[in-house]
Amino acid sequence: MNEPIWRLSVRAADTSLDVLSGAMYLAGYEGIEILPAEQDGDDRVTVRAYALTRHGLEELARVAAAVPGCEVGRIEEIEVEDWAEGWKKYFQPQPVGRTLAVLPPWVSPKHYPDRTPIVIRPGHAFGTGTHATTRLVLEALEHARPRLVPRGPVVDLGTGSGILAIAAAKLGLAPVTAIDVDPEALHEARENARANAVHLLLRIVEGDAQDVPDGARLVLANLSAPVHRAIAGTLAPRLRPGGRALLSGLLEDEVDGIVAAWPATWEHRVAVLEEWALVELVAPS
Repeated sequence: MNEPIWRLSVRAADTSLDVLSGAMYLAGYEGIEILPAEQDGDDRVTVRAYALTRHGLEELARVAAAVPGCEVGRIEEIEVEDWAEGWKKYFQPQPVGRTLAVLPPWVSPKHYPDRTPIVIRPGHAFGTGTHATTRLVLEALEHARPRLVPRGPVVDLGTGSGILAIAAAKLGLAPVTAIDVDPEALHEARENARANAVHLLLRIVEGDAQDVPDGARLVLANLSAPVHRAIAGTLAPRLRPGGRALLSGLLEDEVDGIVAAWPATWEHRVAVLEEWALVELVAPS
């Protein structure tokens, strides 16, 4: 049986493609399709995004319209024989760091016997492990785990698909509080937690930075730079001495502004992947 879905097409100059992809990421879209130029001598490519509802693409169209060099097409309803089959073209298994593997549901964890599997169902919420910002947090989480203070809540702020919270639980850091303002994202996080058999180890909360519990030993946050700057004053007092914040969703040139928003006495390190960056901040002991 065919299932209707919605598609938005945006034509973008090659020089605008990185900016457009970043804008789509910030709007919550990671699974996109890029088609080559239609004619010789035309440097514009076509970028397509898909969703199960029209509403999500309307917001994305507004984001894309603000990117220089982009021509936003219409949103159209199409039919596909199998939505999952379409995802299989570009949602491939992703070994991450030394011990993790992010897998779609149609790939058996048996293919990755030496890695901890994180099964993520494709959906609207951001976080299937393919974007550099997600990989940066997962790798930093691996690195930080043996250095964490022994007690205190672990929080994934802006959980999206739940991938970071699930990874933290599977790495032995449960219980984990997963927070998001979007009810749809929370539904997907719950489904993904069940698929990973960690649903009893996650506390899923509709909320924002104000809902981060006091005394946290670890906060994971893959958000945009303006959001990071806005919530720094809320998050910093909620981490316990020696607590850590892993902040991603940043371009390299945004790092200094994020570090400046946090107390000057906190240690920090920066990791970079492609054009994206992660800041790890450590509260004084």
